[in-house]
Amino acid sequence: MRRNITILAVLTLCSALSVAGPLSFGVQATGGGISVAGSFKDVYSSGFGGGAHIDLDLPVLLSLRLSGDYVVFSPDQDKYRQALATLLPGNSASGFTIDGGKINILAFSLNGKVALPTPVLSPYLTAGVGTATFSGGSISVSYNGQPLGNTPGVPTETDASVNVGAGVDWKLVLTLYLEVKYTVAFTSGSSSSFTMASLGITF
Repeated sequence: MRRNITILAVLTLCSALSVAGPLSFGVQATGGGISVAGSFKDVYSSGFGGGAHIDLDLPVLLSLRLSGDYVVFSPDQDKYRQALATLLPGNSASGFTIDGGKINILAFSLNGKVALPTPVLSPYLTAGVGTATFSGGSISVSYNGQPLGNTPGVPTETDASVNVGAGVDWKLVLTLYLEVKYTVAFTSGSSSSFTMASLGITF
């Protein structure tokens, strides 16, 4: 699956470059929520970060966007303690003390974008493929004051992903945009998902 998605993205990009118009680039602030595979799927609260993008205009009502975002998600302490109590039977959730445990996501995507040809405010739909790298930050866990070794957590891995979304461009001297995308990453065992909202500017 991962190899097929990568090949499709490369072929799409090469085909588009042969007929593409001007390139433009920009930056975005990004935030969202995540549901990871396994016992920690509902542990993480909102994440915040940002990224950059490159747009290729095509000679139809279509453009391509190559984007990258880096977002950090923090755990909800109460939900993390409850997940540990489920994974480690016989221990009370209230006995756990947690320090750290953030998840970092580096997400790249190649998206097609279909927009209404309106002059100022232009709504659009978008869909694409990409990769998502999940990496866990450092974490220390103790139970009733005693440090625990080999603490369960979210593994570090890079996986193929697909996404769909919608947004709106506000065309001034520069283009401002607001976009929301839902992404499914094919993580080990079962898939993970995250929703990201971006407020960006394209030069």
